[in-house]
Amino acid sequence: MIVNPYTQEGRSLIRPLGDTNLIEDTFGLVGYQIADLHNRYRTWTVHSLYSPARGRTVGGIRAKLVDQKGFITFCNQRDLEVLLEMASPGGWCAWLGRDYAEPLSDEWLGFCADEDDLTDDLYDRELEARAMYCQHGEPLPQGLNFKRCVHNGLHNDFVEEMLLLWDACPDTGMSPDTRFETVTSRWRSVERTAQINRAKLWLRT
Repeated sequence: MIVNPYTQEGRSLIRPLGDTNLIEDTFGLVGYQIADLHNRYRTWTVHSLYSPARGRTVGGIRAKLVDQKGFITFCNQRDLEVLLEMASPGGWCAWLGRDYAEPLSDEWLGFCADEDDLTDDLYDRELEARAMYCQHGEPLPQGLNFKRCVHNGLHNDFVEEMLLLWDACPDTGMSPDTRFETVTSRWRSVERTAQINRAKLWLRT
């Protein structure tokens, strides 16, 4: 077990940093490499950990991982503990109150990214952009854009272009607006391009 996120002690260990969902204590997992279950040429590296997202059937902390080509994905705590060999499939997951899933079974979630995950990633990238462009507290430059590569499950890789609409509060117009809760109002996804048969092309690209 990495941590029990539902005990008082566990909650104190996964307290997020500032206005983000990033967890300061990464439990020594950052940099740990995990082989992809479907593509033997693909390796995922743990990049950062995040506090639990509300309303999920499989809760716990979340990990963001990056492959050797810069694609990002996320993994829930239950499946991550199996991939890290901290737990065995079919064993009892005490913090979740159910058995660990067998990899590739119907219960297995593995590597994927929902809108909560992608919002966390977006805010991470915005903070990096502020560090680059806003040395003296000025707003981000209008029209700023970036592309991110996302793995959202088997045969679902895509490249997404994100565009900054404006760096201001949507209600008051005050600028800059650095709040996490309004980050999705500042950016728009303008294009998602599917990456087809990446496993077959892995050695060629």
